[in-house]
Amino acid sequence: MQLGTIKEIWRFPVKSMFGERVGSAQIESAGFADDRTWAIRDDETGEIATGRRIPSLMMLKARYLTEPSTGFGPAAQSRIEIEFPDGRCISSNDPYASAILSMFTGKRVSLIQRPAASDKKPYRLAQPMSPSEIRYVLGMKADDPDPDFSSFSLKVLATLSKYTTPPGAFYDVYPLHFITTAALDTMNGIYPEGNFCPERYRPSFVIETHPDLSGIVENDWRGRDLRIGDAVIRCNHPTIRCSMPGTAQPGIHKDPKVPLTVMQHAGQHLGAYATPRNRARIRVGDSVELVPQAGGKLYLWFDEVGRRAKSKIIGVGNHIAEFQEKQTRQSPTVKAALLNGFRSFTVVKRDQESSDTVSFWFKDPERPELPRFVPGQHIVLAMPQADGSHVYRPYSVSSPGHQQDTYRISVKRETATVDGKTITGKGSGWLHDQLAVGDSLAIKDPGGQFAAVPTDNTPLALISAGIGITPFLSILQSLAAENPEREVRLFHGIRDPQDFAFRQSLTALQQQLPNFHLQLFVSQPGADLPVGGTAGRMTPEQVINALATTDQYEFLICGKPAFSKAFHDGLIAEGIAAEHLHFESFGTSLATDDGDQTAYRISFTESRQTLNWDPKQESLLSFAEEQGIDAASGCRYGACQACEATLLSGEVSYPEDIQPPGGKNKVLLCSARPKSDLEIEL
Repeated sequence: MQLGTIKEIWRFPVKSMFGERVGSAQIESAGFADDRTWAIRDDETGEIATGRRIPSLMMLKARYLTEPSTGFGPAAQSRIEIEFPDGRCISSNDPYASAILSMFTGKRVSLIQRPAASDKKPYRLAQPMSPSEIRYVLGMKADDPDPDFSSFSLKVLATLSKYTTPPGAFYDVYPLHFITTAALDTMNGIYPEGNFCPERYRPSFVIETHPDLSGIVENDWRGRDLRIGDAVIRCNHPTIRCSMPGTAQPGIHKDPKVPLTVMQHAGQHLGAYATPRNRARIRVGDSVELVPQAGGKLYLWFDEVGRRAKSKIIGVGNHIAEFQEKQTRQSPTVKAALLNGFRSFTVVKRDQESSDTVSFWFKDPERPELPRFVPGQHIVLAMPQADGSHVYRPYSVSSPGHQQDTYRISVKRETATVDGKTITGKGSGWLHDQLAVGDSLAIKDPGGQFAAVPTDNTPLALISAGIGITPFLSILQSLAAENPEREVRLFHGIRDPQDFAFRQSLTALQQQLPNFHLQLFVSQPGADLPVGGTAGRMTPEQVINALATTDQYEFLICGKPAFSKAFHDGLIAEGIAAEHLHFESFGTSLATDDGDQTAYRISFTESRQTLNWDPKQESLLSFAEEQGIDAASGCRYGACQACEATLLSGEVSYPEDIQPPGGKNKVLLCSARPKSDLEIEL
């Protein structure tokens, strides 16, 4: 029976990223030989990451710069390029590739090539998904019926229970996945606004069905063979759809109603999984034929009997897992001394940079080589207190990104006058007065969105005041080693010449970077104004006037909140586009009130309270504390992630200077405000 022709063939160089159309593809036993030869690994769990775990991966595009040389496994060497939503690209041989992807996703990740099937460790699950998490990923409500996985073979179910993907491949379940135009047309007819296009579903290929075929026709091909040119594939069963096709993708808008429509009108199935029956090449335009099958009714009868038996077994397993999950939630827990993601580092060096600034060097005894970071990012320190608690503070790394034996931070002693008394900051005071060489401290690896990629060539305008220069030291040192010709202008403000920390370092950098220009502003110069310095406070107008043109520059601003906000707003008033401005201001967010005055319903499942959101509250953390709900917290401005909680349903918003957590169902309570009714595991 003739079904139609091959309309499109897709390959996806990196798992969970947008791919590229091709005219033909070689089918091997494990699918397309050049499909998903790369993936992202979550370094915190060791698992291969997916769009379900890290949705932001779905917004990235990947294409081959050099084709895989042969087949599957490590021999299939290739080079790829990844394009970000703003149009910038990185290649897989960029030494900062993994660090840049970590910055984009908000999680420590690595870009890896597909390991051999014999190396099973990279494919293993850290822990199986819980029933509630499976429902969340599939876009189901808590009281929906159990998802039906009885169509999967016992071998597939066994594999999925142990591995993120089958060893030797980066596909989720079966080697191939296809969808028909008949199915897409049917869904577009039900919900035209949903834009049911093939790209939403990341298929291996699209079959353009004959006009006389309508409906979700691939559902009827389960257990049948398709002949495509010289290739023969077995249709395993309809594809179970999760919530991911409703997320934003390149050129495709976010629409939660898309997966909901599939659930309501297609039984959560759209498209079909398939397994190759032989090795062959398929091409766009090849005819697609449904192969006659002897004993088809008998096959379907046995298949149905097997599905019913597996469904009962799976159902019992789900109920046991749900009971165990519930018991775990209800059982009293002892909070860990440190949060996930922190490691024990040792202080190996301490230097006095100026009268009030000290640099500390940290080494991880268990890792001789630390993760490379993007210069400008920060680490978070967990400083122990007398009562056993910890104070969490983020500090910019002041060492270069390529220096992987130690991390350096440079900390100014912060003081304030309260009721006539001088008060020292909890974090900076503890570091200055108590932290010595040889001491151990819990530290979280570098993170944050404030950074400059050394291998990029966009001119930089760096604007800082006081100790705000620390991330720029890292940037300048990295450029000196890896891209010395890049144009950089540093505008730095200090109070008086005695406060000028890192003077010698900056002088040395001027010798190493031919296109680096420093302009120093001294607000209280006295009689000792440095050569080339400007008396008085720096202003946005002075920065703009010093630049011959502003069109090509990326602006990075770092200082105290008032300074960062003043320059951010001032540069926008001078005509600088907001997308070219990046700022760092530890201590508070630059924005809290999003203007939404809706009294959303907030359900705290652990506390068994459902409350009306108070729009006057700064964040979900302050709202929870107001209601007497215990919530962990640290820095309270989105850096340390101590307040991360599980978001069971709903959507939240963050200020523009906050990086949301990497997981789809995670929320930073200290910085988030509701955009809908919420269910939070707290």
